[in-house]
Amino acid sequence: MPIHQESRIRKAYSVTVRRHNGNHHYCEVYAPNASKARAQVISMVRDAWDCSFRDALQTVGCVARLPDRDVALPHRHPLAGSLSHKILHCVVHAYGGLGLKAGYRDHFYTSANDWVMRAALYHCLFHVLRVDKGRDGRPDMIMYELTDLGRNVAHGEQPTYPEH
Repeated sequence: MPIHQESRIRKAYSVTVRRHNGNHHYCEVYAPNASKARAQVISMVRDAWDCSFRDALQTVGCVARLPDRDVALPHRHPLAGSLSHKILHCVVHAYGGLGLKAGYRDHFYTSANDWVMRAALYHCLFHVLRVDKGRDGRPDMIMYELTDLGRNVAHGEQPTYPEH
């Protein structure tokens, strides 16, 4: 009987920010708990408004959980552990990195002589989308696209709470 692993959950919070004009704004942030969500927004207010910690603390108000906005992330794909660091880097890069916007793309464009991408192609993480020829008519650059397996591997590499 297979062992069932639950997904990792990236918890969403709504944090109230009182603006200078008295209106309220709601920031949606991802954090492991309410106090870290509040601290994240305090830091964002300090950066955006160039104010002191005390002023930012007075501006940031209520924190509420938004469970319907949570993001379920899978555990690390079993294949990821057997891949070289360079191949895994290419897969994650093609997926859009490790931030909150990861998954917005699915391609990698590189030299036709790139041995790392050839190895990734061998592992069925990519397929060739387009081959561009150089001045001499030989393949010069190749655009690779992630396969479903490649997307799954990259998605499993995403940290639960990425740095901004």
